[in-house]
Amino acid sequence: MQVAIVGCGQLARMLALAGLPMGMRFSFLALPGESTAPVDGLGRVVVATPDLEPTALYEQLGQPQRVTAEKEQLPIALLRGLAPYTEVHPNPEAIYQCQHRLREKATLEACQVPFTPYRAIHEERDLWAAGEALGWPLLLKHTQEGYDGKAQWRLTDEAAARQWLQGPAAGTLGPASGQWLAEPIMPFEREVSLLAVRGREGHITFYDPAQNRHRQGILVSSLAPAPDLPAGLLPQMQAALQRLQTHLDYVGVLAMECFIKGDQWWVNELAPRVHNSGHWSQQTTAASQFENHLRAVAGWPLGDTELQGAAAMLNLLGVPVDQHTMLADGASLNWYNKTVRPDRKVGHIVLRGPALDEVRGKLNKLQSKIYGPDF
Repeated sequence: MQVAIVGCGQLARMLALAGLPMGMRFSFLALPGESTAPVDGLGRVVVATPDLEPTALYEQLGQPQRVTAEKEQLPIALLRGLAPYTEVHPNPEAIYQCQHRLREKATLEACQVPFTPYRAIHEERDLWAAGEALGWPLLLKHTQEGYDGKAQWRLTDEAAARQWLQGPAAGTLGPASGQWLAEPIMPFEREVSLLAVRGREGHITFYDPAQNRHRQGILVSSLAPAPDLPAGLLPQMQAALQRLQTHLDYVGVLAMECFIKGDQWWVNELAPRVHNSGHWSQQTTAASQFENHLRAVAGWPLGDTELQGAAAMLNLLGVPVDQHTMLADGASLNWYNKTVRPDRKVGHIVLRGPALDEVRGKLNKLQSKIYGPDF
């Protein structure tokens, strides 16, 4: 089966490496200015240009039988243009709903899924109303841009809000701008992400929830299964994710990041793709999130997602490869073939063990080795 992946980053790389052993062939669509280093040697690369018509694009990609995407921030018209020629999964409309924070909130509301409170910021008066309704400090987010804490601003008070209006927001506000939203700083105790894969016939299977740790908005590590979840919380989250996938007629892996405080939870973000917090599944389940995403897209039977024991994932952020350290203690290294830059995700490490405490100890030890004890 020929599969085209929109995007050429590490997720595309890991999808291809999971699909090749199953007999798949791959091509990749690079968006303008995108590095193709992670997918070098894994299949044909086509560079998207504004004048490339859907028919020609389909031909250049090798007439793929399936198209999927490694990112949500892409021109949705591109996927819609390919849909008459081949199956696109997740479907373009599902990605469209998830690539804009206001549309994503509306989808969560339609599916009766709890989410972080927010106010849309179209004009200056909306910002003051948000401060009054939600309280200061506020977190201002761009509705379409931003990941790893980018395109987000913490406004501590009205003075900081005025600076934001004169800086990042300058020239962007208007009655129908739709570029910004404000959220309160949520008093959560931890973040947990949940991944599910849905097949073409509607069957859904879940991966264990993972507890995430961030640094300056960037995911550092994930630990699975998430420890000590309150009784009844996981079934609620799974039911919510199932409603979302059914509502969106979704095929493939969908990730749901949640804030938790006690027995309360709220969705922070959805990701219509394989997700960083599920990388631990690569060496610890019979079918990783990458393999199962491709199985779903192809219409093949889904693989086993059961985690035996416990697992952890440590992101490698702007550090050079060092196999002597990174392969110690039974660790598995995944390097992305990217140029090292500060805080850039250049690889990750997967750890496994029979018990959660043992894996957590390995994770802390390895993190200290790579980043130092004060990281």
